[in-house]
Amino acid sequence: MSYSQLNDIMLKLTDKTTVKVLNVLLDRKEIIDEEMVNILNEEIEQSHEASGGDETQEIPRIALKEVRKSLYKLNERSLARYRRVRDRETGYFVYYWSPIYERILDLIISRRKQSIKKLRQRLDYEQRNLLYVCDEGHTPVPFSDAFELGFICTTCSKELSQKDNTKTIQFLEKKIEELDSELKNGLEELDDIAELFEKQSLKK
Repeated sequence: MSYSQLNDIMLKLTDKTTVKVLNVLLDRKEIIDEEMVNILNEEIEQSHEASGGDETQEIPRIALKEVRKSLYKLNERSLARYRRVRDRETGYFVYYWSPIYERILDLIISRRKQSIKKLRQRLDYEQRNLLYVCDEGHTPVPFSDAFELGFICTTCSKELSQKDNTKTIQFLEKKIEELDSELKNGLEELDDIAELFEKQSLKK
């Protein structure tokens, strides 16, 4: 399953491999790192075949050390945990990894709130200020700054004229409405993660 909203947030915080690792954790609930490597490499092969890739072409694979590095990153962010079990036959420790569902939900919600806050600040700025911009589209400035500059752009020295920010305001309002809706009603993937967390809690 693909967790698009979570993936979008995680890509801003980390790398693609770690995002893939977290997706597998959410789907498998608990897994050892060696199994994780096999699953990810199978996905790479399937994707290569589906895209009609050359059979003679060497397919890039994910190494065990890459997966472990990603698992450590998730652990540092408190998004994944492990339990250590000693193998009776070999005597070595085996690490079983699982996602921390509650923390993942908190991450999604907190990042959405941050995004909404930033958009509201930008919307307030656009609504409160008469903005002036040059024909080249360099950074708009409020009236007070434009007046001090003699209505001349400091970047290209062209004249500044009042900007029609109606479309910008409409876009910001729409985006805020969309994010508010996601936050209040929740997307399907959020419900799935919450359900997984609930099931995991019942097992304890």
